[in-house]
Amino acid sequence: MNYSLLPDEALVGLMKHEDKGAFRVLYERYWKEILLVAYRKTGTKEIAEELTQNLFLNLWERRATVEIQHVRAWLFTAIKFSIINHYKSQIVHEKFVSYVQHTATDYAHTTEQTTIHHDLSQAIDKGIALLPEKTQQVFRLSRFENRSIKEIARDLNISEKAVEYHITQSLKRMRVHLKDYLIYGFLLIYLL
Repeated sequence: MNYSLLPDEALVGLMKHEDKGAFRVLYERYWKEILLVAYRKTGTKEIAEELTQNLFLNLWERRATVEIQHVRAWLFTAIKFSIINHYKSQIVHEKFVSYVQHTATDYAHTTEQTTIHHDLSQAIDKGIALLPEKTQQVFRLSRFENRSIKEIARDLNISEKAVEYHITQSLKRMRVHLKDYLIYGFLLIYLL
């Protein structure tokens, strides 16, 4: 089959049935344009490449459930939101680094601080592991990937109310699980 002759809509239909050839043609049609947009907005080739790659990977992973009317418009909207999320996570990271630098400079290189950070990381991992699987997924998407409730609902194919429920439950349980670390609240602010 000569996929390159098919319109986008037909390729999307084939892709939904796990046709890698159809996906490859869609990728080849649009990746350069998407990369260029990402590069113009981020100014960094590596970040633009990563965002573009993640966008197409996400499209393939969600191929069975994603609803696309116009491929080009969908891709440009998706890359726009990817860029926004990239900047949001970068801002959160910068605020965290700045806060830690201003409030914890005396402790930055001490063995005690390293031990506390390690213990807290382990406690967070254990707390997440205690959550039900779906709640873990929602928590990670919300807190580690900065996804909105709407995005999580769409990606996991559940209602926004269900996402809100999982976030509420995870935060309650994590606060209880991490109660011993509240004195290091500056670290928990960004998690909870």
